[in-house]
Amino acid sequence: MIQEPDREVIKYTLGNSAFLLYDEIYNYVSDNYNMDKVWGKGGKYGKYVLRFQKSKKTLCTLYIRDNQLGVWIIFGKDERDKFDRHRENFCEDIVNIYDTTEIYHDGKWLMLDLRNDYYLDDIKQMLLIKKRPNIKLTMCGYCCEMCKAYASNIKKCEQRNELAKMWEKYYNLNIAPENIYCDGCRCTNKTAKRVDNNCPVRICVMNKGVEDCSECRDYPCNVFMQRKGLSYEEAKNEQKELFNPKEYQDYLLAYDNKSRLDRKLK
Repeated sequence: MIQEPDREVIKYTLGNSAFLLYDEIYNYVSDNYNMDKVWGKGGKYGKYVLRFQKSKKTLCTLYIRDNQLGVWIIFGKDERDKFDRHRENFCEDIVNIYDTTEIYHDGKWLMLDLRNDYYLDDIKQMLLIKKRPNIKLTMCGYCCEMCKAYASNIKKCEQRNELAKMWEKYYNLNIAPENIYCDGCRCTNKTAKRVDNNCPVRICVMNKGVEDCSECRDYPCNVFMQRKGLSYEEAKNEQKELFNPKEYQDYLLAYDNKSRLDRKLK
């Protein structure tokens, strides 16, 4: 396991075209699945390897190579049955690769080399076969499952001390760790606790009767911008030499709501 490489390093390795494909898959997984991102050395398969996994179960693996992106997906028996039932939804190339791929003891290992976006929609469909999306977004587009302030995350693994440091470093917020606790803006329990009980976005979304800000014709408005989080590039430009990709990934990515909602609108 290694520290997540800087995006510029990944871009330099992949080249511009393959990097766009990497970004598309990375963002799709991040927007739809609650997954740990485990980085390692690629060995004979590439310079770097990124596994999206949870509880040691892997959704998919990305291999970062010189000017090429590899995607590895393993289908177990149940997943192969699902693929066979819906094979008409996949392009001919993917079906041929699937049919000619050998089955090992733990499943069918599908390795796809991406040189353009031709396979992207099929890859997303294969990920849906592997696992249903399980991400829950707040009304402004924050991601509860990624947020260390979210009640269930605190119960599983409390990291409020570090989160308080990150909020102060990136957002100039001085909130004591013991006051960092949130049941989520969609929780209807009358005793629900939230870090920001007076969030203007929550009030606005509820009054307009929309699911989140992306459904509003005024998005992005001044109310939304009051709770806009920093994107990777914005955080890096702001922090300069103090920027740490891993701490952004672990503690700040949950709040990159504008990037997330913009992708939802595409």
